[in-house]
Formats: sequence, C-alpha cells, structure tokens
Amino acid sequence: MEDNPRAEPRSGAPDNPSRRAALRRVGAGGLATVLLARGLTSATAQDATPGATPGATGDYMAVRTYDLVPGSSVDELIGLIESGYVPIVTQVPGFVEYFIMIEGNEKLVAVNIFADAAGAEETSRLAADFVAQNLARFFLGPPVAVVGEARIHHEAP
Repeated sequence: MEDNPRAEPRSGAPDNPSRRAALRRVGAGGLATVLLARGLTSATAQDATPGATPGATGDYMAVRTYDLVPGSSVDELIGLIESGYVPIVTQVPGFVEYFIMIEGNEKLVAVNIFADAAGAEETSRLAADFVAQNLARFFLGPPVAVVGEARIHHEAP
C-alpha cells in the first residue's frame, strides 16, 4: 500500500483517508455534479423543510453551492462561517462532519454530513437563516442545494 500524502487520517482509523481528503480530490464542481447526477432532491435552501424519516440510518448529506460576489473577501467569509455558523451546525443532532470548499474565488460549496435525514434537512433551514442574517452580501443569490442519502461511500483500506 502506497502512502498518500494528501489523505488525512480519520480519528480512530489512522490508515483511512477522511472524507475531506476525498472531497479535495474530487473538487467542488465535481462533487456537486456527482450529487446532482445521482438524483438527490434539489431545492433552494429556503425551500428545505425540517423533518425526519423515522428509523432511517446511514449518512445523509446537504450540499449547498453559492456564487460569490466578485471581489468578496473569502477570508472574511470563512471567518464568519467558522465563528458563527459552525457552532450552530455542530449542535444539530446527528451531526458528523462539515466542509467548506472554495472553487477559485467564484463559488463556495458547503457540505454537511449527518447520521440521519432530519439533521441534513435541518441544516438547510439553519444555513438559509444564517446566510440571510449574516452573509447575504457575499453571495449573488440563493444557493443550489441538494439533500439526500449517501448511497455509495468507499474508503481506502
């Protein structure tokens, strides 16, 4: 087995690369394209409704892609997300992981992973509220948002 310097170990599994490393390899546009092509539910974040699929198990994802206002300070935006939204999303029941990817200085992709559908759906509502109150000046409009169950997930042995 070759070492992959780009792969980051997951806690408790030092030989397995994290989802973060996999997302870096795929890229923001690639991830959004794959998720949309797999037929996940598509809606604007404002249309997402909190709710649960009782007894559902597995990983659920909420992915939002925003177009950035030209000339926006990505560092300022990331700082606001880190200090304001991250403490909110990490308290949602079922929270697993949260990623932000910047594609050039044109797009921001937020990836939320939850243990259940209710958490993934709730994060879209919370994100819409947080963006409207704190981040609207950074984005050209509402995001393209997809929420759905991760149907294929592989990690390196």
